[in-house]
Amino acid sequence: MNSSLSTPTLCIRKFQWDDLESLNALMRELSYPTTLSVMRERMQEMESSPVYCTLIAEVDNKVVGEISLRNIVTYSNTEPTTQITSVVVAKDYQGQGIGKRLIHSAEEWGKGQGSNLLFLKSGNRVERAPARAFYKHIGFTNIGYHFSKTL
Repeated sequence: MNSSLSTPTLCIRKFQWDDLESLNALMRELSYPTTLSVMRERMQEMESSPVYCTLIAEVDNKVVGEISLRNIVTYSNTEPTTQITSVVVAKDYQGQGIGKRLIHSAEEWGKGQGSNLLFLKSGNRVERAPARAFYKHIGFTNIGYHFSKTL
């Protein structure tokens, strides 16, 4: 009997509209409050702007992760910076290097936009500790505080 084992194929690519339901499920897995119609509205706005980019991680044609990016120009930096506005890998696929590959793809996109810095915000809740450890492990440093005020 000849059996062949196939290695799962990981592909990082730009968002496509048929990813919408899978993307919505990933956002809900990360506890972002959203519905399919809200996600559709958000993606329509972001996809129509060149300062946003959403990349999808796909394993054997199944959406298993995403990273959303925003290029920002500010008064305090002479070059644009790139913000990761969300990154998520489905629970069953964590620990397989997918998050690292998404971050690397984000770095490449940011460089292509003229960015000299990649940054993100991560909550300080206990359940976010593994994410913060991951970010530090792949080279991010924790600087400053994040302040917000409800309007």
